[in-house]
Amino acid sequence: MQARYTILERLGGGGQAEVFKGFAESIQGFKKPVAIKRVLPNLTTNELFVRMFLDEARLSLFLQHANVVQVFDISKADDGTYFLVMEFVDGCDLKALIDHEISNKRSANIALVLHIVIECCKGLHYAHTLEHPETGAPLKIVHRDVSPPNVLLSYSG
Repeated sequence: MQARYTILERLGGGGQAEVFKGFAESIQGFKKPVAIKRVLPNLTTNELFVRMFLDEARLSLFLQHANVVQVFDISKADDGTYFLVMEFVDGCDLKALIDHEISNKRSANIALVLHIVIECCKGLHYAHTLEHPETGAPLKIVHRDVSPPNVLLSYSG
């Protein structure tokens, strides 16, 4: 049985995908906020890209760490585009925080900077050293786009 996904608003996008805020609805109207990352429609005809996306998505299903956004589902929409349903992080990205601090002419809080860097390293180390739960073989996951827009900061810490 598959949950029903509803898109509420577009959060952003890039050259390969766009991200939406939405919710997953299951039996008896239970709703959970989610982020939905959809592959851009023009890339769905690129077989190599789709294969790489699906391989990466399958690996992401193994990731369960406080500093890594969890993937709940991988699916294909009626229009043929692929999408991931992920944990929704209610907050902002690191780029938005940096821009906010610059616009308010504030210097960096070194304790906060170190905390963010350490937490990022914890999540990256976890992913890089993760082993397949059944075979024990290293998954060899490497994040190839560690950048301020891809570091999410929750309002709740």
